[in-house]
Amino acid sequence: MGKEKEETMNGSALGSTFEISLRILLMLNELPNSTLDEQQIGAIDFISVYAADFGLLDENLHGYSNYRFSEYPARKRMVTSALKDLVLDGFVRLHPTSTGYRYSIADAGKTVCGKLTSNYAEEYIIAVQTVINRFDNANAEAMLREINSVTIQSLKEVGHE
Repeated sequence: MGKEKEETMNGSALGSTFEISLRILLMLNELPNSTLDEQQIGAIDFISVYAADFGLLDENLHGYSNYRFSEYPARKRMVTSALKDLVLDGFVRLHPTSTGYRYSIADAGKTVCGKLTSNYAEEYIIAVQTVINRFDNANAEAMLREINSVTIQSLKEVGHE
């Protein structure tokens, strides 16, 4: 990655496509022998960031904003953009299939992951491992059902405040 991007890793890039790119690399690095589709990547990332809301970890990596569940639909575009950039930059491999595209980490992406040693990166990796174990190796259908269920429950709770 370029110097400008490396500097951003240490600065505040929260909520950016670049931030999601780094998380995607960390995620795919935890699944080196797997390929994931865009839906799986988006769901794993969302549940990992808000793992406490899903009963998986003690804390959410991104806190407890009242608007956190509205992020999921907006995040889809950012995941698409991040994957495109990661493929074009050679950090992620693209695998065309009869049902769409799947993605895996490339050697250049593994190199970047080796440089991501912050507490946040370590906590995100733990969250990803927990999500993968909970959702039978990234079962997209089960993850989406759970996201919908937790979102609806959250809306009910907010409505009663």
